[in-house]
Amino acid sequence: MNTYSAQKNALFHYDVTRDFPVMVRGDGIYLYDQDGNRFIDAAAGAFNVILGHGSKRIAEAMAEQAETLAFAFSAHFANQPALDLADRIAAVSPGDLNNVSFVCGGSEGVETAMKVAHHYHVQRGNADKNLVVSRWRGYHGTTMGAMAVSGSVSMRKATAPLLPAFPHIEPCHPYGCKFAGCDGKCNLTCARELEQAILYAGPENVSAFIAEPVVHSGIAAGVPPPDYFPLIREICDKYDVLFIADEVVTGFGRTGKYFAMEHWGVVPDIAVFGKGASGGYSPLGGVVFRDKIYDCFAESGKAFAHIHTYVNNPVSARAGLEVLDIIEEKNLLEHVTEMGDYLLTRARELQEHPIVGEVRGLGLMIGFELVKDKQTREPFPESRKVYSRLRQIMLERGLSVVCSSGGRDGLNGDSLQLSPPFIISRADVDEIIAIIDEGLGQMEGELGM
Repeated sequence: MNTYSAQKNALFHYDVTRDFPVMVRGDGIYLYDQDGNRFIDAAAGAFNVILGHGSKRIAEAMAEQAETLAFAFSAHFANQPALDLADRIAAVSPGDLNNVSFVCGGSEGVETAMKVAHHYHVQRGNADKNLVVSRWRGYHGTTMGAMAVSGSVSMRKATAPLLPAFPHIEPCHPYGCKFAGCDGKCNLTCARELEQAILYAGPENVSAFIAEPVVHSGIAAGVPPPDYFPLIREICDKYDVLFIADEVVTGFGRTGKYFAMEHWGVVPDIAVFGKGASGGYSPLGGVVFRDKIYDCFAESGKAFAHIHTYVNNPVSARAGLEVLDIIEEKNLLEHVTEMGDYLLTRARELQEHPIVGEVRGLGLMIGFELVKDKQTREPFPESRKVYSRLRQIMLERGLSVVCSSGGRDGLNGDSLQLSPPFIISRADVDEIIAIIDEGLGQMEGELGM
C-alpha cells in the first residue's frame, strides 16, 4: 500500500524538496501555470525553446508527419525527413562537417561523439587511444560517459565511483582564473594545460578533447578570448587528438551563428548538437563530423555499432526542418546578434549592484557572476544557497531564469543566466532587466549587502 499523502503525485521530480509550478500553456516567450500566473521564459526552457512556445506551424508539421510516417527503425530503414535534415545541417555546418548522426538529445550526442572518436582511432590501428580530456566546470550531460567528461564537482559526486577516470584540465575563466599572471585577462595557460594533460596520459592513449565553445551552466556564459580555440586546435592536431565541440546549447543560432565555433574560425572534428535543433518540440540531437572520419568508416567497411530505438525519428526530423526554415525565413541569426548586443548592454548596467561581479556573454547567452565581495571577487559559499533563493525570487516576480552554483571552483560561486527565445524584442529585454534589477535588490537586502 502507498503511504504518501494524497497531495503527492506519482511523478518523480529530480528535487523532491521543491514545489514545481504546473505549467498548462505556452505562448511565445511566456509560460502560464494552472493558477493563471504568467512567467517570462528567459531560459527558453532548458536553452532549447529557441523559437518560443506554442508554434502552430511546427506542431502542424509534426502532426502531419505523425499521420504519414511516425516511425521507421533506423537499423532497417531510412526516411525522407531524416535524410533531408541531415543535408540541411551539413549545409550550415562549418568546414567539412558534412556527416550527420541523429540521436534523441545532448547526452546521447556526447556519448555518440566519444564512440565515433574511439572507433576512428581503432580503425586506424590506434586502439589504445580511448581517453577523452575535458575541462572542470564543463557540462556535457548526465549519462555515465557524458558525466565522466563533465566537470561539475557537485553533480559528479554521487556517481563518481561509476565513472571512467578521464583527465580534466582547468577551463578558460579569466574572472575567476587560478593561474598566476592571468589577472582577468587570459594568458592561455589554461589552453596550454591541454598539452600537459595529453603528454601526462600519453598521446598514444588520448582519443579526443571535448569542450563547450561558450560554457553555459558551469561558468555562466564563459566566453574565451580570440586565440584560445585556435591554440586548442593546434594542440589537438599535434598529437592526433580529435577536437569535439559540445554545441548542444550554442548550436542552431544561440550565439548568432549556426555553430558557435564559427566565431573563432576553428573547425572541430566533431560537433555535438541538441537543444534548439527541434526548438524544444521533440527530442532531437546528434553529431556532425568531418569527412576524414566518414572516409575512415567507409574504407574499413565496418558498421558503427551504435543503435538507439528513436534514431532518425521522422517526427523529430520534421520538427528540425521547420526550425531551420523559420530561422532562415525570419533572419533570426541577425536578430539574435542584434538582441544579444542589446541584452548584454542592458545587463551590464546591473553591474552597479554589489552582488554582481561580472556580466558576460555572446549572442542571446548572458551570464551574471554573483559575488560576496566585488573587490576580492570572493564568491558566496555553496552552503548559503544564494542561487536557489535567487531563482525563487525571480519566479515570484514572474521570470524564469537559470541560477547555478559551482562556477568558481566546482562547488562555490553563484550565477544567473539568461538565454531567452530568439523571438525576443527590445521591450521584452527591458522588462526582463527591470525584473532582474528588482530581484537582485531583494536578494541583496536579504543578504544584508
